[in-house]
Amino acid sequence: MQFHLNYKPRSSAIKIDHHQKTMLIGSCFAEEIGSILEKFHFNTLINPNGILFNPSSIYHSLLLFMENDKEVTSYILERNGIYLSFLHHSSIFENDKDKLRTELIKKQNEAHHFLKEADVLILTLGTAYSYIHKEHQITVANCHKQSSDTFEKTLLSVNDIIRDLSDLIDKLQNFNSKLKIIFTVSPVKYLKDGVEENNLSKATLLLAINELKKKFDVEYFPAYELVIDDLRDYRFYKEDLAHPNDEAIKYVWEKFSDTYFTEETKKLNSELHSINTSEGHKLLFPESEDAKKFKESIEHKKRELKTKFSFLKF
Repeated sequence: MQFHLNYKPRSSAIKIDHHQKTMLIGSCFAEEIGSILEKFHFNTLINPNGILFNPSSIYHSLLLFMENDKEVTSYILERNGIYLSFLHHSSIFENDKDKLRTELIKKQNEAHHFLKEADVLILTLGTAYSYIHKEHQITVANCHKQSSDTFEKTLLSVNDIIRDLSDLIDKLQNFNSKLKIIFTVSPVKYLKDGVEENNLSKATLLLAINELKKKFDVEYFPAYELVIDDLRDYRFYKEDLAHPNDEAIKYVWEKFSDTYFTEETKKLNSELHSINTSEGHKLLFPESEDAKKFKESIEHKKRELKTKFSFLKF
């Protein structure tokens, strides 16, 4: 019996390997795939501004990365003795305003230089809903538990998204002519918006990306469809029934690998996976001779790989 489609995305002309620089920006699903890339020692930068959900926030963040403008520190707020920024996720905070300013400038500077040299940019759009700060008239990356009266919630239109992201792509291509751009839509369900509203939002994102593909040399990887239409079962979601679980993420990773990796890259990943698995093994008697031999065997594997692939860092 067949319980899912086993959909196979087409192999891409874009090939990602360990020599290249890959930036990932967007929803928490970008973090999931990015963290796996990191485990396999790819050269990555993931969400310098923290998780970003809507296209407008992604657009403005990337503009600031390119311009390296100190406007990045213009929208700091204080909440219960903690300083946060409306342009950043709540995972980025400090207990001192000047420390936060310094950290935001540091992160942006790093992103500016990485993006300038990046080979691949993966943009994961999560939702078409955005929140506009009524006083500042900016789309916020995160509301930081401020009163709902502070914001105006709006559903971005297909044309809104096409306008912003077309401008973004033009600027990115001028900033870094070798950059390859891959869009994905997050399979995370934003159930707080409502079931119908979530589906409307995802449809808006998909329609916008389809038009961008017609205008520009950009790609779409079907992470959304692989979970929603291929696996299509709540067994592949966490208890909140909104976030894909580890099995779903592994499945999407396998399809991503087949789409963007050469056989040589996949072979190296297999060897790295063996080392990662060994390092994750919990030793019952860590001070025993057997444990010491086991640890040495791991170090030996690392040395052998570094001999063949000098760019690896363990």
